[in-house]
Amino acid sequence: MLPAFRLELKTPILPGLVCVGKFDGQTPSLVCATAAGKLFCHTPGEARPGEELRYLNINRKVSSLASGRLDPSLGRDILLVGTPTALLAYDIAENRDVFFRDAPDGANAIVVGQLAGTGAALALVGGNCSIQGFDREGGEAFWTVTGDSVSAMALAGADEQGDSELLVGSDDFEVRCFCGEEVLSETTETDRPTHLVYIDGAAFAYALSNGTVGVYERPGERRWRIKSKHQVTALGVFDLNGDGHHEVVTGWESGRLEVRSDRSGEVLYKDSFRAPIAGILQSDYRSDGRAQLLVCAADGEVRGYLPLSGEAVAAGGALEAQVEEERLREMQQRKQELLYELRQYEDATRREKTGERPPAAAVPKLPDTAVTARLEPSVQDACLHLVLAASHGAVIRAAIATAERIFEGPDGPDGPCNESLAVYAKAPASELRVPLRPSRDVAAEVQVKALVGSRGASAACLVLELSCSLPRYAMYVPAGAVAAEAPQARVSFSFRGDTERVGRWVEEAFGSGGAAGARLAPSGSGHEVGLVSVRDGQPLWIRVSREGEGSIAIHSGSMEVAGEVLQDLAAALGLAELESDVDFPDDMEAFRETLRIVDESNAVRLQLTAEIADASNAAKGLVIEAEDARILGEVCRMREAYKQLQALNGQLIGEHNKRARNQEQLLVALRRVNNMIQKAAKLRVGAPRAQLVAACRAAVKANNIQRLVALIQHGTNATC
Repeated sequence: MLPAFRLELKTPILPGLVCVGKFDGQTPSLVCATAAGKLFCHTPGEARPGEELRYLNINRKVSSLASGRLDPSLGRDILLVGTPTALLAYDIAENRDVFFRDAPDGANAIVVGQLAGTGAALALVGGNCSIQGFDREGGEAFWTVTGDSVSAMALAGADEQGDSELLVGSDDFEVRCFCGEEVLSETTETDRPTHLVYIDGAAFAYALSNGTVGVYERPGERRWRIKSKHQVTALGVFDLNGDGHHEVVTGWESGRLEVRSDRSGEVLYKDSFRAPIAGILQSDYRSDGRAQLLVCAADGEVRGYLPLSGEAVAAGGALEAQVEEERLREMQQRKQELLYELRQYEDATRREKTGERPPAAAVPKLPDTAVTARLEPSVQDACLHLVLAASHGAVIRAAIATAERIFEGPDGPDGPCNESLAVYAKAPASELRVPLRPSRDVAAEVQVKALVGSRGASAACLVLELSCSLPRYAMYVPAGAVAAEAPQARVSFSFRGDTERVGRWVEEAFGSGGAAGARLAPSGSGHEVGLVSVRDGQPLWIRVSREGEGSIAIHSGSMEVAGEVLQDLAAALGLAELESDVDFPDDMEAFRETLRIVDESNAVRLQLTAEIADASNAAKGLVIEAEDARILGEVCRMREAYKQLQALNGQLIGEHNKRARNQEQLLVALRRVNNMIQKAAKLRVGAPRAQLVAACRAAVKANNIQRLVALIQHGTNATC
């Protein structure tokens, strides 16, 4: 794959901070972030030799970069620059700020587009557990919360009205799809999503911080994925071979560029750069009517690739032939392995007929041997045992279990998950227990490879493969097994449907896991089922009132667990809208304390800002006084002024450090506030959920703490 053109900008480019736009309305320009809080703009064919780049000083750390037409009446794109505390909209053509807005939650990612219900293009900014949308004048036209700090965003295809869905990746390893303020789907990954790119239909490509790249057919349904030891630094899509389908283009920190089929993940083309890939874009950069794939490297090199056609496709077939050769070599190697295994079986059969003693390394003959799997929860071990059992007297020496989101990684339950777990038996037996400790209630398919051998001193073994389905609520056991009681914390909502439907859901959701036989049982107030999580010993109670009273209560010590159960139950019952009443005393007390910290931090921030402003003015006065004294030859007065200036400078540095610590504390508190709103929203369904988020945002902006607490507890029906 050869580039159509190549540029040497000779200026470092920060990875992920590149964009292209028509800032004069006609000619595309490339904007990149470089060191020391600066941006540079390159427009092909415009500048004179030696003046190809124009620089813009932001004087702040740049955290995100995007461009788009916020104001259609201008007829040109606006540059959007995100920093850890603000958002700047800049008009390059007129060299002026369109607006500047504080963003206390930060600006980790920016996209420009129109969401459902907004009616106009917005600058969508992902920050600390929140997503804000700013209109062309900088007014806040959209706000919602997400589960954790936003790490990646992408707009999905627009409908006839121009409305798009929003894909959001966050630090809690989730990829959420928003339609306006409503969450359409949540997909849990194995690590933090770093890149999201829309392909077509409902399909999108993604990259994770652990080096994984893949494609989803739709949220929750994966086409393929691959994993590398290198980090992904850029991701894009482009129809490079002219077949009408976008290929997935991946840039790596090693400088490797790969083009893979969006359908199968096969490598179609490769290229390499001297430095890590900083960005992958698509634009008619040469203004010749043909879109090019722009690839920017961290050392300032930019290459443009055209779609291949005709002779170019034939020329590009060399790599395809190379891929076919590699595949053929792999198949030949697999053939040799199978032939070797076949010879071992034939030798074993021959020795059995002749009575010859087999050598120690021979493959054992285990006719009709099979390995089965079952799930057994263990309260004592706080885990779910996957019990593997071998038939016909065989023993299991070791096993490797592979699954997503099940095995805790080295950073604990909040860190990336391992994809496999190896277990070996010190004393091989017919059964082997594999401990499963998923940190969250997720359904998974566990693939197992068991090393099976015969009893005795022989070390030769066979590898048998099997799979086992792990239900979402497999970590729960009946409450009677540990004599647990229902917690006081609960969420309740009205339900006047058939109690038997709730009972069937309980049996389907919990009966197939560790809580085998779980079902609603009659109680004094209606029907109930009590469960306990073997993960942390937390009880979970589901109570359905008597016929006619019409309510369901979910008792749990965790708002997050209650929200997941409520969402699952609402989907099973077909409830499109659901308002609830929430009572979690411990969570609400912690929330009030968080709001107190936010108030204190804001007050300290304002005080420190005023003090720093006064000190800065005093410093300016001392500089002027010292320079006057120097000009007049009054050395003693000059020294005294500079001595005072030195002391004042130390004071300013100390005040700056205080402000930085206070800002860090404020961000942590704001993150908790947004996370609480997210958990409260998950305790509602449909319109009440969206209305709650909007009402909570209004209460936060008005600093109405009492109203905010009432909204979380009672929803938009709160009278406070």
